[in-house]
Amino acid sequence: MDFDPVGAVMAWIGAYGLIGLFAVALAERFVLVIPSYGLLLAVGIGAADGDWPLPAAFLSTSAGSMFGCAAWFYAVRGLGDARSTRLLNRAGGFFGMSVDRVERGIASVHRNQIALAFALQLVPTVRLVAPAFAALSRGNSRSVLTASAAGIAVWNGLFIGIGFYASHSIESANSTVLALTALGCLLIAEVSVFWIVRRVGAHRKAGTVLCKI
Repeated sequence: MDFDPVGAVMAWIGAYGLIGLFAVALAERFVLVIPSYGLLLAVGIGAADGDWPLPAAFLSTSAGSMFGCAAWFYAVRGLGDARSTRLLNRAGGFFGMSVDRVERGIASVHRNQIALAFALQLVPTVRLVAPAFAALSRGNSRSVLTASAAGIAVWNGLFIGIGFYASHSIESANSTVLALTALGCLLIAEVSVFWIVRRVGAHRKAGTVLCKI
């Protein structure tokens, strides 16, 4: 596959070095032009090719993502409940999320603020509006942003690492092909985890009912 839009974008960003990586990671939190996993895979490939040091690339992209996450959080919190809810519903619609799904997300974050602040940073698309959910649920800013930073570090490190090691393992690493492959594997893994959690929850519920009987 010669067509490689992700690689082409990263070649353009590469001219700006680590500042370019910070900027594109920040912009990705607001404008879904190229999925973050595609960009991060390309960052890892670039590090393998010597375009930038691997640790510096990880820190630059993580810092950009975290600044964007914090900007979402404080911007929504500063709007007030009514205005921020309308804004979040519109943003959710842009990312393909229904109003009901947005409301369920807000309620879930309120119940499990710290755990979900971390976990939602590992879910494609949802990770972009997760800080807004946390802001609407009036979560503790320090705890929520710390947990979000940990999730961002795992997400960025995972895909940058995959890109870095894939570049060494594959003679000609096409960033777009790697991005699509990684997305497929990620979705399969997340569906599997969701299925397992549902099954475990169903068994526990059934056990509770039997005990009551």
